[in-house]
Amino acid sequence: MVYFTDIKKTQHYKDFHEREISWRKAVEIILTTKNKRKKKDKIEIETDKYYLLCELKGNILWVINAKRQR
Repeated sequence: MVYFTDIKKTQHYKDFHEREISWRKAVEIILTTKNKRKKKDKIEIETDKYYLLCELKGNILWVINAKRQR
């Protein structure tokens, strides 16, 4: 289980991924997807249509990458 009190954008997400996946959609995916995979300090969230890479630092979940599945 992953616990966090806030979700924030990394500069990388803002620069390279925000145009493809809106912030609103990214937060929706994070909050509604039950199968989150933890790999070291990173968290991968994958659905049929989307892939998100996040990092948990303290109680903040930082969104690094958000892409549509091809």
